[in-house]
Amino acid sequence: MHDNELRKLHFVRHAESVWNGERRVQGTCPGVLLSERGREQARLLGERLRRMEFSAVYSSDAERAVETARIALGGEREISLRSELRELTLGAWEGRLIGELRKEAQDQIDLWYRAPTKVEIDGAENLYAFRDRVVSAIENIIDSSGEGDLLIFTHGGAICVYLTHIFKMDLDDLWSFSLPNASITSIVLDFRPRLSSFGDTAHLMGNALGLNGMPSAF
Repeated sequence: MHDNELRKLHFVRHAESVWNGERRVQGTCPGVLLSERGREQARLLGERLRRMEFSAVYSSDAERAVETARIALGGEREISLRSELRELTLGAWEGRLIGELRKEAQDQIDLWYRAPTKVEIDGAENLYAFRDRVVSAIENIIDSSGEGDLLIFTHGGAICVYLTHIFKMDLDDLWSFSLPNASITSIVLDFRPRLSSFGDTAHLMGNALGLNGMPSAF
């Protein structure tokens, strides 16, 4: 059986937010909307998605994810919101500029990229609990949504932590992935979930919108 005959799960990382542009830690901090650049990314993403077919559409209920979905889909599809698809909660780091954090706690920031399970952040979500939350939500969506391909608007950290699960990776390998804003990552649902494409931004090329290389959960 060919991949084009199998059911697929398409993840979209939300378009650039105002805080992405400022290089500010987001996590689950409420009220963070897309930048003008992000809105244009979402419009271009929509041109790509209109050439694809989905049986159901889901989104994190965070504003930046919902705004991406609504601009991209133009009100043409029902979007089911799931709080379980939110980004990792980063506690005391949320709202802080990454540059400021580096000056104050360079060793801790470095460790966050090498071995994030060993970093303690006041008020942050446990990484293992985060992975359980995201994996459970995605598996529930797959099991309960019937036939057809699925589209999920969510966050870089959520997509990356799901990838560590299907690849049976150590959770400290979480930041082995770097996902651009408004990118599409596709999973083929076969005898086991298989990565079909990763961080695809072909729809943004030639529009001077570039790739955002920020750490995914920021």
